[in-house]
Amino acid sequence: MKIAQLIHQSIQQLSKRLLLLLFLFTVVQYGNAESKKDTLVYKAGRDTVRLQKAQLITFDSGDSMLYFRPKPFQFAKNVPIDLYQLGKTTFSKKNLPALAAILIGTAALVAVDQPITNAAQQFGRYIHLNPDRKTIPIVKISGKSVLEFPANANSIFYFLGEGWPSLLIAGGFYSYGLTTNNYQALQTTSQLVETFFVLGITTQFLKRITGRESPWIAMDPITGSQVNGGNWHLFPNPKIYQKNVPQYDAFPSGHLATAMATITILSGNYPDNMYIKPVGYSLMGLLGFAMLNNGVHWASDYPLAIAIGYTCGKISLSHGRQIISKKLKDHGISSSFTPVYLGQGVVGASYRLTF
Repeated sequence: MKIAQLIHQSIQQLSKRLLLLLFLFTVVQYGNAESKKDTLVYKAGRDTVRLQKAQLITFDSGDSMLYFRPKPFQFAKNVPIDLYQLGKTTFSKKNLPALAAILIGTAALVAVDQPITNAAQQFGRYIHLNPDRKTIPIVKISGKSVLEFPANANSIFYFLGEGWPSLLIAGGFYSYGLTTNNYQALQTTSQLVETFFVLGITTQFLKRITGRESPWIAMDPITGSQVNGGNWHLFPNPKIYQKNVPQYDAFPSGHLATAMATITILSGNYPDNMYIKPVGYSLMGLLGFAMLNNGVHWASDYPLAIAIGYTCGKISLSHGRQIISKKLKDHGISSSFTPVYLGQGVVGASYRLTF
């Protein structure tokens, strides 16, 4: 009993610091002193090549990245492209083995979902981790709460994947990028926001065609289905879905997809920061357990969600920046000759010498 109380006290102390940690986690990104240089580079357009201002960031590995300043609402223009790339990447020949592994792993977890959920909730009770979702309303519109502050440990863990922490991180990068004219931070913000839209569309689409019952609904002794692992209602009626969302929206987990995408983008743009992945993945572990403990998700809702978040994050990272590998820079002197269309039937040439 003393061990359980000790674990509970530790969790309470940790939960009180998690939101502060989220802000510190954002600030840490700015602590790395990568060298930043303004430069002009040729960038291809539809029918011409033009000089465009960029910032060159050099990392400890010797690799560098060129960052371009994102245009206003560029993230919105990228959403359709990202959705197309997500489908293309998912079903590409080289990724079929990974997709098969995810589906097989998901099926294996479905078979043991109920014992895993029961064990997680039993452990939660053992360490006195209250599974109830308790919040304090912060912002209300027309009497309805639209922003709530978590009021217990499990709710704080659950809050990590609700999108608000990721939006706060994006807002922190945006403020920093504007005040310091830092293209790296501004692109990070743009990539995060575009990914949130893509994830919202993708996960909602999958939820609305799989119609999986959430654990707390399935396990309700009075109104629940009492089906191990919950019922699957494929292609539920949209009106019925909207009226009874928890009966249909368990698969996949949008919370974990959002968390995974956020970590992928941050670690991709700030590879020198040694804290992003260990801190981020640890928080994801707490989030995953919290959702089992409060009965929002099954364990089998996680593999596909993590894969979607990672893939969407990688796709967003491809926008607004250009990687310059150390291997290319160490190769020695190189030159390139590029034809340039100047408009009105005039053709020129560009010669570049790199050493």
